[in-house]
Amino acid sequence: MGKDQRGKYQRRDKIARLISWGHWFTFANIILCLFIGLLYVEASPESPSAIGTLYMLVSWLGHFAFLPFVFFIILIFPLCLIVPYSKVLRGLAALVASFGLIALIADALFFRQYGYHLNTYSLAQMTKDAEAVFTGASFVIISAVLLGFLLIVGIELLLANLAWKRLSDLQRKKIGAPATAVFVLCFFVSHSVHVWADASLYTPITQQDDMFPLSYPTTAKTLMAKHGVIDVESYQARQQMLMATDKIKLKYPKQPLLCSKKDFEQPATIILFNEYSENINAALAGSGLTQTQVTMLAHPRQEGGLFQFLYGLPDFYQDTIERQKVMPAYLKPLNDFNIEMNWYLSEQWNTDELSLSQFTDEISTESLQSFTGRNNQRINVILLTEDNTDQLSGILTKARQHQVLVSYLSPKEQSGLLGKEQFALANMTVPLWQSNLELPKQPIAGLMDIIPTVMDDRIACAGSFKNYTNGESLHSQKPRWPLIETYSPYIVIYDEAEITILDNSGQFNVYSSPEFTLKKGSEPPVPVLIDALKDLKRFTETQESGN
Repeated sequence: MGKDQRGKYQRRDKIARLISWGHWFTFANIILCLFIGLLYVEASPESPSAIGTLYMLVSWLGHFAFLPFVFFIILIFPLCLIVPYSKVLRGLAALVASFGLIALIADALFFRQYGYHLNTYSLAQMTKDAEAVFTGASFVIISAVLLGFLLIVGIELLLANLAWKRLSDLQRKKIGAPATAVFVLCFFVSHSVHVWADASLYTPITQQDDMFPLSYPTTAKTLMAKHGVIDVESYQARQQMLMATDKIKLKYPKQPLLCSKKDFEQPATIILFNEYSENINAALAGSGLTQTQVTMLAHPRQEGGLFQFLYGLPDFYQDTIERQKVMPAYLKPLNDFNIEMNWYLSEQWNTDELSLSQFTDEISTESLQSFTGRNNQRINVILLTEDNTDQLSGILTKARQHQVLVSYLSPKEQSGLLGKEQFALANMTVPLWQSNLELPKQPIAGLMDIIPTVMDDRIACAGSFKNYTNGESLHSQKPRWPLIETYSPYIVIYDEAEITILDNSGQFNVYSSPEFTLKKGSEPPVPVLIDALKDLKRFTETQESGN
């Protein structure tokens, strides 16, 4: 045998040994990833069915075995061929694996905090969290983070060297092939089961889609519809049934309201017109009120706007509230502190279509003529129509010592609008007028924000407003994007640069903002959708079905 040929065989044996080492090093990292994967499992809701729990177990094994294997194929395997030097390769592999583990741990911690995974969209949130932690952080915290990084690198170096030194012993063991078979089987079984679950709308499995990082399960809607196995319209009809509001179990307020009274005696008067008109706005402009720099969104339907204002909730809850006759949660602490809340209706107000009693029997209304504008501690809500424009001056004169907010339940009716065009900012925005208030400029707000704004001066509750409303106080100026609104049967997500409109069959369109130009092929960031749905369903306990 010639020298060149002998050298060729030696190089081939060396590469084979390095590849074998790479397999065992990857196996060790699979075990580590499986332990980290338990953080995702523990942070996710318990599956309501045995099949869902079994799927979670199989998916956990398959997915966290798959991630290190891809790492081996993409990085370690080529390095074995390019850099066939064990010391250099062990160091590079340990360093790369360390960064991979750190990224996985960071994602797991982020997922436990926010419910979605790290990506380009969520990096801003992670940066903000890091700044909050490290700004003024003690030497101990910074040292602990650095030591944690060094510890992971040390563990990876130890695993890499142990796998190399004990390679002969490991190769004699009979666990490699069975373990690989189990992991591969779990990977393919989990994806196959997901295809069935997606086609059958089996929620105990499909609700796990976003549990693990870099998880893109095969979906039946695209795969099977493409091959003509299922009918898309039938699929959407069944999905729509799953989203029916009669499945909502209301949890409102979210927690018992533990509130204290603020030292604030000035009364407040909120005036709401049923629909925007130029005549009303001209009268308001000449009334001494100040138009705020708040981009206020009304509701396409007056009834929906009244519900959003009254409860501070999306109209997603309207049917459930009407069935159960639940009173607005903030009324109890107001009554406890002897803060009156009075409701006045004009004669022109259509009580057949816009009756407060349809929501709750706890609210009694008075005629507009009984409004005296007394200055004792109270909150007045006055509901008017365009026919009452000439009475506006007298109402504002009586309320001249009050905090006053004036706006509209719905925008101007525009019968020429087609489809989703009604949700464009230009078509949804209505003016918000004020007196004896100093509200800062807000890029966007909704009817759900009015009650929290008035309550902000009068009561302080544990958990702020989050326990009884989806709205925010307009007194505070802070980032308000995205704003999530429901205009049944649509969910509309207003973000700074785009507007996403989802219907209750899961279909969506994305439009640029404020031009409202359709962005073909564009999809909203997954974290935005997850945050929107979590915020929307904050006051629900949805009864899951196994079918």
